Amino acid sequence: MAYKLKSAFRPSERKRREIGEVEINLTPIMNLVVVLIPLLLQAIVYIELGRIDYEPPPLSATEQGQGESEGGPSEAPQEPTALNLVVNIGDTAILVSIFGEVEGDNYWVIGLTEQNTHDFVQLQEVLYQIKNDMVEPTFLRTEKVVVDSTTGVTIDKKIYRLEDADIIRIAASANLDYQSLVTLLDITRSVVVDDVEHWLFPHPVLGLMQRVTVAQ
Repeated sequence: MAYKLKSAFRPSERKRREIGEVEINLTPIMNLVVVLIPLLLQAIVYIELGRIDYEPPPLSATEQGQGESEGGPSEAPQEPTALNLVVNIGDTAILVSIFGEVEGDNYWVIGLTEQNTHDFVQLQEVLYQIKNDMVEPTFLRTEKVVVDSTTGVTIDKKIYRLEDADIIRIAASANLDYQSLVTLLDITRSVVVDDVEHWLFPHPVLGLMQRVTVAQ
């Protein structure tokens, strides 16, 4: 017995509709952006930058103080309570000073590299030396510090006799570009030695570069 199969997939005889070009309406998207802009501005966390006025003492005042100490009664030297670490980024050199000195073992002048750029590598070595020789010997104890009051997360913070043991005061000239500033903040924060990260001075204070008198 023969069966006659009907065509189940016969093409439709209705006239196909031609699709024309559709113009995109951007008005709703623009309205949404206008509404979101005030909300995003309210959520911005502004960065507060501290400014310092750093003026090293003149050399004549230092010599005068030494003369008075020689003529008068000798007093026991008092241990400093602040490191006063200052880094001046000039156009031709990097000046590093601690304890407010502008000469001697507590003052460094780092010149430019062969590529005529700031030598941030040598600066990091100097900061690592200051951290080990000047800051670490003043270590007192370790305290638990809460970093997140919501979760209760705590960290171990070192307490030093120097009240500004983790602060670095950076003063840069107006010619310093943004990328160099970012690099500077990175190398002053920590250093990696033998695959181990060591904290240097993670709390920078930024300011305008002041005039520095260098003894000849």
